[in-house]
Amino acid sequence: MKAIPQISDLKLRVSYGESGNYNIGDYSSRALLGSNNYSFGGLPGYGQALIGVANPNLGWEKSKTTDVGLDLGLFDNRITASVDYYNKLNTDLLLNVPIPSTTGFGTQLSNTGSVRNKGLEFELNTRNTTGALSWTTSINVSHNSNKVVSLASGQSQILIPSSFDISHSLLKVGEPMYSIFVVRQTGILTAQDIANKAAVFGSETVGDPKYNDANGDGVIDANDREIVGHPNPDWTYGITNTFRYKGFDLSFLIQGQSGGSIYSLLGRALGRTGQGVPDNALGFFRDRYRSPENPGAGQVGKAYSTFGTIKNTDWLYSSNYIRVRNITLGYDLGKQFKASAVKGARIYLTAENFFGHDNYIGGLNPESSNTNLSGSTIFPEAGDYGGLPLPKSLILGLNFTF
Repeated sequence: MKAIPQISDLKLRVSYGESGNYNIGDYSSRALLGSNNYSFGGLPGYGQALIGVANPNLGWEKSKTTDVGLDLGLFDNRITASVDYYNKLNTDLLLNVPIPSTTGFGTQLSNTGSVRNKGLEFELNTRNTTGALSWTTSINVSHNSNKVVSLASGQSQILIPSSFDISHSLLKVGEPMYSIFVVRQTGILTAQDIANKAAVFGSETVGDPKYNDANGDGVIDANDREIVGHPNPDWTYGITNTFRYKGFDLSFLIQGQSGGSIYSLLGRALGRTGQGVPDNALGFFRDRYRSPENPGAGQVGKAYSTFGTIKNTDWLYSSNYIRVRNITLGYDLGKQFKASAVKGARIYLTAENFFGHDNYIGGLNPESSNTNLSGSTIFPEAGDYGGLPLPKSLILGLNFTF
């Protein structure tokens, strides 16, 4: 490459590896005993009974990863870049597989199923200016997609339980893990919809939400749930700029994500269908349906309905956001110290999470993960049910080097 002086570095990387996940859990392959009660003539008797099914063949999960990458440096490495493509297949997953209830138990921990993750990672670093004023930039972008490749023999999907209602997510072959599985709202019922015998949920009337009859049976119920999104973002990104001039330094980090969805149980609690008139509602309820002449924004039905609730896209929100995570202004005080014991000192002021934007109106933070929505240790599902907003921090610091 000596004939191309503009290229300072160029490297092609290819790697393949296999590893195992041994985090099975203590005694998970054994049929353990737990406390249980029994009634003897109306009097309680205390003892122990089996709390699970043994699986002596339980083993490690296996992971096979292929990575292809390229490193590039230009103009004496003033511009450097790196790009990677990876493909990772996890097999023999540790899953709690549903088993016949005649065994006395609902599930058994087994090595079954597989999941594939693949994606791109890109990083770019530039030295934009040098000399008295230096300016450097670092950009990173990553994309990841996962897909359930297989489940236990004979299974095509597993509904994830919910602490709050019927299931709203699932594991399904060919779809991302924990795909969001709810009824799709398509608008507000009109008098013409009712006259045309549109599918309704319960005792819905004009002004109530209109749902998609996914299975075409003329009735809206749990069988009309469909996959409407997935919880993981398609893209995550960040950019850091750093400036230095005569002892001063200034840096700021902007970070964000896009392409994911969040099914908010907090949004459902605050803006549920059929809530009473005295309830405190979210702000967008001011644009609700009031009459055929005043239908509002077409997203929220009447203020008060009696037909009940069903898990639907009312409470599905985008998890996209962009934030200025960190702004730091510093000054080098090293020259102010004459003592040989002090090699350097720096004073700085940092502002964290002071600026940002998202469209998540179902809660305070689209990254909230404060509740196990399934209520199950077998299929834990992190979600938002009253998560707190990101704290804003203003930090004044002083660093010494001795």
